[in-house]
Parts: sequence; structure tokens; C-alpha cells
Amino acid sequence: MIKQNSPRVPKGVGLISGGLDSTLAAKVMKDLGVDVHGVFFAMPWGCCDKAFATAAAHSIGIKFITLQLDERYLEIVRKPRFGRGTAMNPCIDCRIHMFTRAAQYMRHIGADFVFTGEVIGQRPMSQRREAMRLIEEHTGLQGKLLRPLSAQFLDPTDVEREGLVDRDRLLSLNGRSRKEQLDMAEKFNLQGYSSPAGGCLLTDENFSRRIKDTFRYGYRNFRETISLKWGRHYRLNKDFKCIAGRDKEENDGLLHFAHPDDIIMQLPDNLGPTLILKGPSPDDTILALCAGIVQRFSKYKDHPPVEACYWSARNRNDIHTIQAVKPSEEELDRYKV
Repeated sequence: MIKQNSPRVPKGVGLISGGLDSTLAAKVMKDLGVDVHGVFFAMPWGCCDKAFATAAAHSIGIKFITLQLDERYLEIVRKPRFGRGTAMNPCIDCRIHMFTRAAQYMRHIGADFVFTGEVIGQRPMSQRREAMRLIEEHTGLQGKLLRPLSAQFLDPTDVEREGLVDRDRLLSLNGRSRKEQLDMAEKFNLQGYSSPAGGCLLTDENFSRRIKDTFRYGYRNFRETISLKWGRHYRLNKDFKCIAGRDKEENDGLLHFAHPDDIIMQLPDNLGPTLILKGPSPDDTILALCAGIVQRFSKYKDHPPVEACYWSARNRNDIHTIQAVKPSEEELDRYKV
């Protein structure tokens, strides 16, 4: 609730990931009378899910917008100032970037503070007390960054000191156990939030290899990197890489995000993966190898070499064919990213 001496309704910008903690934080803030403006950061292959975030915001009844991360985010992944976790995850730098964007939005709409669903001790890199303080210092949010789920363990923010938010109604969660959060979700009858099982792809060793490969050999634009989360990836040589979808959803995604200069390859009956070949002017040797990869993951795996169709993403009506040269399993393992 708003304290009786509070002169106005406070306005807060909340980072909404679609997970339970950020959903609870938004619910707590709304129940305290805060005018909550939820922000979801759309990441190419991060830890958040827009569908769950949208559902959570709707369940609570708060305003909600999406902000797209861009090339600046890739530079943070490439060269993080504050190091990485166990793989390519720049957790502290990532938080700083998102919170800085949230601070800009806070000023844009005339809000009083930013809040998050962070819980002290839940994540080993970014949710330590020292890391939380560091993030606050580097986002220009000193005194304006509220963590309502762990607020009782932290210094009061400006909105608490000014009486805009009742500190006594804020929580004291800490550690990695989620029992209290789950109990609260049941109590509040919260719907739409995601389970914590997915996590950030940058913490995955296999996915991290793809990121490193992309940074080493280059990419043409931010949009192209979205395809890193789909399919089987093969680095054929320093100039060429191909991605083969594993199901219809991945095939559709690869087609949608293909660069105009990419080559698209499928079997004539399309009973196999869609393959995207990236690289300048491939010769028949590269094309035949790609056709072999398409055949390897189709129902024709054990058949004699088949023909595959290919065309430029720029001109999908100019279709060519190439006979497959099936790679050995050893070759595939060598090419695999």
C-alpha cells in the first residue's frame, strides 16, 4: 500500500522475464499501490520468454512493453567488462546493460524507480550482494533500484525512505530454495509464469561454441545471430558454415531469418531438414557436401546419394539441383560446431 503521508501514486518500471520471481515482484509492487510498467527485453537467445512474460503481465494486470536488445548486446557478450560465468554468459554486464536501458525508460515515462525479481544468493555470479551493488553503481540507479523480494536484506531505496513504498511490506527472501516463491504463487493464484528449467543459453557449453565460432569468423548483422539457437551447425571451412534444422519449427525459423545472401537447400519432397549455407559463392564441392548433410538427416539416410534442390534466399524462384556427397560420421564430427 501507499503510506498515508505519500503525496502521489509512485510509478515503477519492472523487469519482467516471464519467470516466477519477476512475476512475484510485479505482483508485490502492484499490491502496494505502485503504478507498474513492465518491461520485457527481447533477446536473440537469452533466458526470457515473451509469451510467458506477456501472460504474467496480463495475469497481474500491469502495463507492459517489449524492448529489443541489439548489436550493443552482442558487443557485451563478445567483450564483457566484468567477466563471464562458466561459459559465455556475461551475467553482470548483461544486467548492467538491461538495467541501463530500463533506467532510460524510467526517465522517459517519468517513473520513480526500477525494480526487479532478483533474490540475494539465488545466482552465484550476479545476485551476490557485492554484484548487486556494482550493478547499481554502473547503471546510474543509485537509490532507485528496488529488489522487493530481498529488500529487507538491502539498504532502503529512495522510494522507501520517501514513503512512496512501504518497506515493512517488502520481503526477505534469500538463497536458492524456491519454496517460498512457489507458496506465494499459489497464495496469489498467479498464472502464466515459466518454470526456471530453461535458463540462459549462454551458460550452455555447446551453444557457447557456436557463439565463439560466430565471433571468430564473423556475421553480417544482429538478426542473423538469432539462428544460432536452432539446428545442427557445421563449420565446413573458414568461409562456409551450414545449419540444418531438426524439426519443422527450426526449419521455419531458419527460413525466416535467412540472410539474403544465404543459400537454402532442401530435398525435392522436403522430407528432411532445411539447410542454410552461409558464405560467399560456394562451389559444387561445398554444395554437394551440404546436400549430403541434408540426406544424412532425412529418411534417405541409408539410400544411395540423392539430389537436393538449392536456391539463393534473395531469389527463391531460381532453383538448382546438386547430387549429394555423403560425409562420413567422422567428417560430420569434425565439422560440428
